[in-house]
Amino acid sequence: MIPDIQLQLKAAIKSLRDNVLPAVDPHNELAQQQMQLAMATIEIAMNNLPAIHRVLRTDIEQHVLMAQDMEEVLAGTETGLKLASLVHEAEISLQDPSLGFVQLQLAARMLRSGIGDVIAANAEGEAAEALEQIVLAHSDDSLALGRALNKPMGFESSPDDVSDISSLVDS
Repeated sequence: MIPDIQLQLKAAIKSLRDNVLPAVDPHNELAQQQMQLAMATIEIAMNNLPAIHRVLRTDIEQHVLMAQDMEEVLAGTETGLKLASLVHEAEISLQDPSLGFVQLQLAARMLRSGIGDVIAANAEGEAAEALEQIVLAHSDDSLALGRALNKPMGFESSPDDVSDISSLVDS
C-alpha cells in the first residue's frame, strides 16, 4: 500500500489538536499560539500539495524567462555564458516529469542563485541598468506566485486582492 501523505498530515493535525494541544499549559499563551501555528502550517502545506509541483515548475519557467532576457544583454560575456548554462540546466529539469519536489526545489534555487550571482557581478557598469529593468519587469509574476502560495498564512492585509494559486499555474 502506498501511504497517502495528505491522510498522514491530517492524522498529525488531529493528534496535535486532540491530544497535544489540550496537554499544553493553558496559561502559557505563547505555547498555545505556537501549537496553533504549527497545526496551521501543516494544514497549509497539506493543502498546497496538489499544486506544489506546478508551482515549482512555474517558478522555474518565470526565472528562465528572466535569465534569457539577461542573457541577451550579456551576450558574448562570461556571465552571459553562465546564464546560458543555467537556462539549459533549468530547461532539462522542466522536461523531466519524474523530478520530485526536492529536485525541483533544488533546480529552482540553483537558477535563482545563479541569477543573483550574475546581478551581483554586474552591479556596476553598462549592463547594470538593463539588468535592473529586467528584474523589475519579471518580479511581479514571481511575487504574485509567492504571495498566492503563502496567502493562507494570513499575513496579507487585503487577501482578496491576492490571486489564488490555481489561477497562476497551468493545470
